[in-house]
Amino acid sequence: MIEKDIISLLQQSRTIALVTIIDKSGSAPRLPGSKMIVEADGTLHGTIGGGRMEHEACQAAVAVVNGAAPLIREFDMQGSGAAGNTDMICGGIQLALIERLEPDMVAMFEASLDCFLDGAKGVWVIDITNPAQPLRSFVDLRNGELPAVDCQEIMRRRVTRLVKNVAQDLVIDPLPKCGTVILIGAGHVSREVARLADYVEFEVVVCDDRLEFSNSERFPMARVTHVVSSFKELFKNISVEEDCYLLIMTRGHSYDQEVLGQALKTPARYIGMIGSKRKRAITYSNLRDQGFGDADFARVHCPVGLAIGSESPREIAVSIIAEVIAARAGAL
Repeated sequence: MIEKDIISLLQQSRTIALVTIIDKSGSAPRLPGSKMIVEADGTLHGTIGGGRMEHEACQAAVAVVNGAAPLIREFDMQGSGAAGNTDMICGGIQLALIERLEPDMVAMFEASLDCFLDGAKGVWVIDITNPAQPLRSFVDLRNGELPAVDCQEIMRRRVTRLVKNVAQDLVIDPLPKCGTVILIGAGHVSREVARLADYVEFEVVVCDDRLEFSNSERFPMARVTHVVSSFKELFKNISVEEDCYLLIMTRGHSYDQEVLGQALKTPARYIGMIGSKRKRAITYSNLRDQGFGDADFARVHCPVGLAIGSESPREIAVSIIAEVIAARAGAL
């Protein structure tokens, strides 16, 4: 999370520039919300896509750090600029906000990080009506409200949007939708999935009915490891919200079926179950007898993971996390 780097630099009394992609059209290397920190000497933290675009953004950001006015910079990546620039030919247009961050802003970024680490929803609101004087504020949605704009879809998907109305232009920039991967079953594949999930900034929760498998030594990256006496009524003690990604990988088909029946009653954004197509057919048939139907099974990814010919636990974990990332990005 880039806020950690921002806080570290501001705490050292450094003035820095923050480059944020706030809008795009057509094909472009990064989505709105992508960020890059630029120090006074041009040192970069993060990326907005690399190449000539990033180089030009860095030059503009260094000027902003050193006193130039903040600005909104458009990058035409259609290869049709005045210089016939063939280094930017993705085919789209990126709009970047380049703003200066001063050390006295550190408390605001610390509040955003605390909100993120607590798993709460928060959002940056940046008034860019006057691009030379962007007004940045942070709203913790536990005790604050968004401005009077339609942000329901923005917050549901945690996507950054440029919102224009008669009175003002706003950038609504939610905290990253890290999401929570809940691993139900703590075997070999689960351990590899947990490592990758943590690496790409998912929160990790582990559950199993065996203490020797579900523990903090085996899963040091997990926020919590649960040991249950039974997989029945599993979600009475494990909270599942829309930002959750359930991965069902217990040690037995009957346990997986038991958990899947409960998972389908949750609002989880993603449900994946390990197993073969034959296992899927048997499981679905049994669950139909309990009243579940095609609309329910359409939510389930089984066999879980992308079809990349994976065999080892690590390879299978790569295929699973790739699919979960796609779900987080709204690409499924």
